[in-house]
Amino acid sequence: MPSFPTAEKAVTRTFEGLRGVPHAEIVVFTKEAHGPGASGIVYNTLGLPVDFTDEQFRALDPVALAAEFHGDAVWKNGPRRALMDIATAELLDGGKVTSVHGIAMHTVATVGVADLAVFLGTERPPYRQLTVVRTTQWTFQKAQQVHELLSPDGHAFVMQSMSRAVDHDLRIDQLSALGQRLSLPEGWQYRVRTVDSDLLVGAHGDAHIVFDEYENNYQRED
Repeated sequence: MPSFPTAEKAVTRTFEGLRGVPHAEIVVFTKEAHGPGASGIVYNTLGLPVDFTDEQFRALDPVALAAEFHGDAVWKNGPRRALMDIATAELLDGGKVTSVHGIAMHTVATVGVADLAVFLGTERPPYRQLTVVRTTQWTFQKAQQVHELLSPDGHAFVMQSMSRAVDHDLRIDQLSALGQRLSLPEGWQYRVRTVDSDLLVGAHGDAHIVFDEYENNYQRED
């Protein structure tokens, strides 16, 4: 069973010039003793030198990774492209860098899922809120375009990273028209706007996340 990181060893770092930068992550899950849920440790490349290709990340074997990291399952999240310009993040385990088959990653968060089998399924439910425990602040700089989901209860979720897991050829310059491709549930909207001042999206404990059906990742603007 993997050892879950604690905040006592956390360090805070700020990374700039991130918009469009390739990144990816893995989540090592441990099943609950009773019930379908699981807890996961999140490893991410964001802020580290890009030392991998999309193809290299796609080639990672989640079954082999689960055995190597002493977990019950591994989810590969990516490859991705960052959409924030600046990230300030609390890195767990003292900022230690872990090699995931030659890809350098930080330990950045923990996460819980209510049903691991559903989450890992080929039809992972989009537009359902997931809570990730982390301390981060994303900065989308003035005059940049942001891409948002608006939920029926009035919350806005900004796309923090674009995924190339489902559509291998998706590009940032195609996101303006993404709303035409999404199968939005009733009451949801997709919005593109240019911010007239820096947009700061923070999480200090709980980050509320949703994915669309292309696995683009959005964080709630609390």
